[in-house]
Amino acid sequence: MVACVCAMRSAVRWAGVCHRWTTKVAAMRRQTPLIVACACSLAVHLGSLLSPGWELPDADVPEGDARRIEATLAAASPAPAAVVPVAAPSTTRRSQPKPAPAAKPEPVPEASLPVATESVVSEPGIETLAEATSSAPIAEPAPEASSPAPSPHLVAKPLPRQGRVFYHGTVGGFVSLNAIGEASWEHDGARFQSRLTAGMGASDGMFDYRSTGRLAAGQLISETTSDRRMKKQSTGLIDQAGGKVTMQRGGDTRERTIKGLAVAMSALPQFLMTLDESLEKAALFVVGDFWVEDSVLIARGLEQLSLSSGKIEARHYESRANNGTQVNVWLAPDWRSAPVRIRIRSADGYVLDLKAVEVEIEGQVQLKAPETHSDF
Repeated sequence: MVACVCAMRSAVRWAGVCHRWTTKVAAMRRQTPLIVACACSLAVHLGSLLSPGWELPDADVPEGDARRIEATLAAASPAPAAVVPVAAPSTTRRSQPKPAPAAKPEPVPEASLPVATESVVSEPGIETLAEATSSAPIAEPAPEASSPAPSPHLVAKPLPRQGRVFYHGTVGGFVSLNAIGEASWEHDGARFQSRLTAGMGASDGMFDYRSTGRLAAGQLISETTSDRRMKKQSTGLIDQAGGKVTMQRGGDTRERTIKGLAVAMSALPQFLMTLDESLEKAALFVVGDFWVEDSVLIARGLEQLSLSSGKIEARHYESRANNGTQVNVWLAPDWRSAPVRIRIRSADGYVLDLKAVEVEIEGQVQLKAPETHSDF
């Protein structure tokens, strides 16, 4: 009897253990989808911060060599060189020797004819001077000789004196986060300053690029840079005449030789605003945060760009640096070529994509934002 009772108790105990075990297994099975979902969510969020992001497929590059853009170091030097041909002095000197032939009427009275012809030639002399000056640009071999693969100036439009564009967009990798940005510039006809900022909030600036320089024959010549990216500050001096860029970050100094125009990252949108629309492909140096790289500039032509306010026609430019950095800028001709979209893919795969929500050019509002935006 006692043995039977013990056996029954043992059976009940084992039944309870089995019930609890089966209950836990069932609960674990019910929680498995939740655990998997949490793991997937964690992986996605980590990927958004650590992954290099999706790369847009590279568009075709126009055939042919990229023409190197040279910096304009002397604004008015070519014009005097074209007028300097000593055509005018030569005609005046020929008119002065008139008395000499006039003093030679000894051989034959025909000497009066040369005098008459010289007086007649003096009038065409003025015409030939005009012809010489008008044909001087065509017969100007000096620039071609100095730059075998013609170095284009390509400045076709004056840069507006002042401009400000506010942006909304995204930043990140596999999964992007919301971002805001601003591009601004101003100049007085001789000196200019520009700024390009972006981040995930007014107090969180992912980067802040600034530069100063001068204008020569309408071309923007960058001279100094002050860039902050991810709380790392760097400065740069761009010596266009000496062909050298010197950069500093803390105690680290870098120096890079350049052959041709070097444009600061913050001034690149404004530089593009002045370009001749006939440009298809060119070469120049881009100065970023503690780096200077040779880049190929490609004109992609007009595209329909979708903004929060609707669609607008924009001219697309793409800059590809040797270190992998890609900068795409879209300019709106209807808004005085304001940069209405800027997309930067850094060498480490970080992608920033900004679209204009407010555009102001020389005090005139081209696009009004539905809400206010604070400065960085």
